Amino acid sequence: MAQVPVTSVSLIRALADDPQSTRWNELYERYLPAMSGFLQAKFPSLEPEDVIQETLVALFRKLPDYRYTPDEKGHFRNYLMGILKHKAMDALERRRREAEKKDDYARSPRTSDGSHDNSWRDAALEVAIQQLMSDASVNARHREVFRAVALEHLKPEAVAERFGISRGNVDQIKRRLIERLSEIVSQLISDKD
Repeated sequence: MAQVPVTSVSLIRALADDPQSTRWNELYERYLPAMSGFLQAKFPSLEPEDVIQETLVALFRKLPDYRYTPDEKGHFRNYLMGILKHKAMDALERRRREAEKKDDYARSPRTSDGSHDNSWRDAALEVAIQQLMSDASVNARHREVFRAVALEHLKPEAVAERFGISRGNVDQIKRRLIERLSEIVSQLISDKD
């Protein structure tokens, strides 16, 4: 594991006093080897970049209230590594929950035709479609193109002709809005959990 650097009191104070300080990069460069080494040694299955990013976001939020008093609360490096360990454990827990969801899906009841009973997912999809089709941030014409090609199942060529756009534009609109729809469904499902 990489050597944990000596804490720079001036760096910690500068970041605590000014969360918008340009010295965040200095902190990142200083502690990156130690954080990466810790994660590789203790949590080798995790993507270190993701965990380190979450750690720095948490530190950004906590640092204005942090007071560096090594004699009372211990060294900053221990504080930082504690946040890192916590974020790594969170990542493992998220992975475990995702694996459980996949296992639950695999074990879910099947209908007579052998497919999974997705009535709850179908309901979430219906709600998501309603949200997407009423979302004012989505171009109204794009919503209509999407409705024609994805919901009414019209041929893309016919939709392109109807709206006076290319077939490629129809496909692109459909792909983008399906991605957005998928995000809404995922959000609805995660909110339910």
